[in-house]
Amino acid sequence: MMQRHGRPAEETPPPTPPPAEKPRKLAGFLLSLFFLAAAAYYPALKAGYVNWDDPVYTFENPLVRNFSAAGLKTVFTTFRAANYHPLTDLSLASESALFGESAAVHHYGNLLLHSLNATLLFLIVFSLLGEPSAAFWAALLWAVHPAQAESVCWLSERKNLLYSFFYFAAILAYLRHSRAPGRFTLTAVSALFLAALFSKASAVTLPLAFFLLDAHLKTTFTKRSIIEKAAFLTAAGLFAAAAAAAQGESGHILPANPLPLFSFYLLKVCWPLKLSALYPYAETSVFLGTRTALYLAPAAIFASALWIAVKKNRLAASGLFFFLLNLLPFLILVPVGPSLAADRYLYMPLAGLAIAAAAAHSGGRWRQGTKKLLALGALAACLLLFKTSVRRSAVWNSSGELWRDVLVQYPESEVARLNLAGAELAAGRAAEAEELLSGILRKDPGSQKALYNLGTLYGMTGRYAAAEGMLRRSLAIKPSDAPAWNNLGLVLVRLGRAAEARKAFLVATAADPGYAPAYKNLSAAEEPKPLTRPRTGAVGAQR
Repeated sequence: MMQRHGRPAEETPPPTPPPAEKPRKLAGFLLSLFFLAAAAYYPALKAGYVNWDDPVYTFENPLVRNFSAAGLKTVFTTFRAANYHPLTDLSLASESALFGESAAVHHYGNLLLHSLNATLLFLIVFSLLGEPSAAFWAALLWAVHPAQAESVCWLSERKNLLYSFFYFAAILAYLRHSRAPGRFTLTAVSALFLAALFSKASAVTLPLAFFLLDAHLKTTFTKRSIIEKAAFLTAAGLFAAAAAAAQGESGHILPANPLPLFSFYLLKVCWPLKLSALYPYAETSVFLGTRTALYLAPAAIFASALWIAVKKNRLAASGLFFFLLNLLPFLILVPVGPSLAADRYLYMPLAGLAIAAAAAHSGGRWRQGTKKLLALGALAACLLLFKTSVRRSAVWNSSGELWRDVLVQYPESEVARLNLAGAELAAGRAAEAEELLSGILRKDPGSQKALYNLGTLYGMTGRYAAAEGMLRRSLAIKPSDAPAWNNLGLVLVRLGRAAEARKAFLVATAADPGYAPAYKNLSAAEEPKPLTRPRTGAVGAQR
């Protein structure tokens, strides 16, 4: 078993734990942080499911519908929603089994996890600095930043919250292991790292975060510590490969334009007033390409800050490197899909900026008056961010509110219009849904998803001849679309053409042998069945 990593240079004493604080004082910081972190997103408690991946993760998830040993085996051996995150599925299924399946139950779970993450970040900063007030303000700024609303209020982002919980806990365990190495601490680090990986593949950056901690603590390496790091990196590599395979099932991955995209995220951190659930690929790419100077400046400022921190404040430099490290996977490669960027990708990276800010405050030779001004500034920033986060949280209350908010910034977004049409139809507003879908087809007559959805809507409202025409146009573009063949068969049943309907159901089963509705309809092709509801057209969450 690994012994002490090695004695640092003589001029640098071994790292020691932070000074003891009065338990009551620390408890006050932790409780305040716990409740404030949740309060910033309280509108989520009255929110429902949104039609942006939520059904796939919750009530349509086989493990959630039927919590069983067989389901547990399946969830650990298969990909789901273009990801591998069995513990995420297990957490949602456990809530459903214990409290019943409802959006409110899962929203409470998300808020709880976010509050716990805020307290873990506090403990990390306190462990590194030994200053509870600096740790409190850093963790609070991280917790109430509006960019976090997507991860907290979107049920599908349970994976982001869960992996972050284990990630932060693993960092705390690693700090303990660095100061008092032993079998128990190493086992704790390893177990928490694996739990983070089983929650979301983004945890693959954790071994590199350990290197940053080693650099800050000036820890030297021994043969055993190198073997330990190699084991962590191997596990990270295996899960990264699994994540790439899962993403590959849903499409392709393209190189990104890292520098402008990095500045894009920095601007969202500093000016979080134009956040969106969707940053359409084409529109955002054009926007970045036409504002080169604007998007180079933030990256240049960050590079300058990092250069200064490396020379003057090791912990601040580690925090800035942590931000870059955890954002890097989303800067180098992006999946081909509806969105080039996402607020949720800032959830973990923002912790690095919080650590850097706390380190800069603690390491600076500030006068007493300046320290008071900095504290007042932190308070003002927290209040502004808190208010903005409450407002941002309300956007996630329903599918309709979510997609209308996206269309304010991106009025031509086809994905947003398709999703909004699905929300309108679910709310019984078929006319509004039809207008949205017709509008898409006026602009793009070859939109396969709009054709499918409008054809299905016509079928649901009794216009079977028009429905047949739309569905056949959709299938001419995508012949392998099993739901479209199934709905065409249902329309043909209503038109009295049972033989043609059976043929459509057979084609649906051939296109997707796992598509159960087609088999059910095939067994009773003469009996009218309800059509499969229109799809929203969303490709879904990426990574």
